Formats: sequence, structure tokens, C-alpha cells
Amino acid sequence: MNTGLKAGLFIGVMLLLFGCSASEEEIEALNAELESASRLNIALGEVEGVNYAGGTAICVALKKSGSSLPCKLMASEGYKQNILAVGAGQVDLALVRADSAYLAWHGKKPYKERNTKLRVLLSLHYEMVTLLTDSDSKILSFMQIPGNRINVGSKKANNGRLLSKLLRHCQIPSKTFSRKKSNLLPELLVKGEVDGGFDFSTHPSESLQILTDEKDLNFLPITGQCVENYVDEAPYMDFVNIPGGIYNGVAADIPTIGSKVWLVTHKDISDAVAYDVVKAIFSDIEQIRRKEPAFYRLSPRKMLGSFIIPYHVGAVQYFIEKGWYREGR
Repeated sequence: MNTGLKAGLFIGVMLLLFGCSASEEEIEALNAELESASRLNIALGEVEGVNYAGGTAICVALKKSGSSLPCKLMASEGYKQNILAVGAGQVDLALVRADSAYLAWHGKKPYKERNTKLRVLLSLHYEMVTLLTDSDSKILSFMQIPGNRINVGSKKANNGRLLSKLLRHCQIPSKTFSRKKSNLLPELLVKGEVDGGFDFSTHPSESLQILTDEKDLNFLPITGQCVENYVDEAPYMDFVNIPGGIYNGVAADIPTIGSKVWLVTHKDISDAVAYDVVKAIFSDIEQIRRKEPAFYRLSPRKMLGSFIIPYHVGAVQYFIEKGWYREGR
């Protein structure tokens, strides 16, 4: 057991700060308060985005619950680093996307060996495959992208690899597509350097709301038999909808696919700590839903579900008490 656990708990959850309602002063004050040997270090990812809001909400929920284990928000290089750190017991909690967790559990690339020490606590939001095209282009559907200037993201990044698999399933040649980082898509569209492109986004996205206010864009559905076949073979992907009415010019829901972001831990975390973390989150769920627009529709039913990685025993104990647990989950 690591030194953080000996002191009480050393939680690693990586946070991203887009749309987080807590101010920088509140976060600094919270972190300053927690400079002690016994604390929860929460690592989330880059310091921007929905994950940061999620991590902040977890810390606030724990504090409100009267937990003796304060937490500190930390940053990381992304989901892969989070998984390796929590699997090695270097941190005790992390936000990871389902596809990364699935690959780690099975020891598939980019992971060198199976990481069977992971345990899940609950899920939060979806990151959805989002296909944007310039309204002036003649691209009216997902299957019409061949022959156009489309950005699909770097092959070295997990998003790019997932999109490459999707395109292969749909027999869409991608050799002529650009491979620039997916976070550059708004800039590429504004400059007219591409006709469209893909990204994994949590909705609503503040950056996309700004972009669609500046430029007329189409959100195209990701549908078809080949997409269904892909999801059937990828247990970390689900059918989801980009909500209508949150972007300029997008009135109806847009069907697509996405991957859940899960709160995971290490199997050696005590049952009591896992129980307390889960209880604190669900006890404060109404406030968490108000913290970030992407959390608005969170509910126990949506935050639990079947996954390849087992639930931590401490989390299951809480679910049984609430009547939410089903055998085989």
C-alpha cells in the first residue's frame, strides 16, 4: 500500500476546467486547506474541460460529507497516464475513458501488460464522436466524407486511433485525410483549411458554442450498419445523442456514438474509503448536476452500468444499501 494510503488516502483524479463553476480562488483556498499528510490527491488531465469540473465537484462533495480525508486537484498528461498511475497504486482515484480502461484491462496497445488492479466506482459523462462540417460544403452525411478535406486527428492520440477503427469498419479510406490534433479543428474550420473534421467532445461544449456563433456548421449523425457493427465489437462505445438546442443552428438531437468517462480506483483501496467516496458523490448529486451543464442529466441509473472492469467492493456495498445493485453488474 502506498504512503498516501498509510496516511489515510492518496487519491488521483485528473481534472479539466472547462465550464467549472468553482472560481480559481475557491480552488486555491481548498488546496491550501488540504496541505497535510492525509489527503486525497485527485488527478484528472489537462487543466481545462469537463473533467476538472467533475473533480472539483467530487472534492466539494467529500468536504460536505464531513470526510476526514481532504482532496487536492492535480493535473496529468491524460487518460493513459491516469490508468498507469492508479494501476500501480501511485494514485488512488482517476477519471478515465472507457476505451482506455478496456485496453488497459486487456493489455492491448498502447499498454504493455494487463492492468487487472483497476476497479470502477461510477461513471460521469460521455465523450461523443462529433463530426462537424462547413455549411458551405456538400457533405450531407457521414458516408459522404471521402474525397473531402477532413481532419481525423493524430494517429498517435487515442482519439485518432479510435476514429481510424471506425473508418475502417465503414470502409472509408482515410489516407487523404489530415492528421492534425483534434483540438485544432475549430481553428482549421474558421481558416477554411478543412471541409470538416472529427473530435471527441462532451456536450454542451463552450468552445463549440463559441464556434457555432461565429461560423455556420453542420453536426452530422454517425449512423449506419457499419457503425452498428463497430459498436457491437467495441464494448466501450455506446449509441448516444448530441442534445439539440444547445448550439446555434442545431435544433434536433444528433445521433452518434460515444465513450463514458469512469471514476476508477485501485483494488487495494479500503472498502470504507471507496464506500465514503461513492456515498458523498450520490448524496450531493443535485448540486453536482448544477455545477456543469454536461452533468445536468446525471442520475444513478446513468452513472451505473455493466463494464468489463469490476466495481470496487466498497462501492457495491453502497449500491446494495440503496437497492441499485444487480448481480452480474
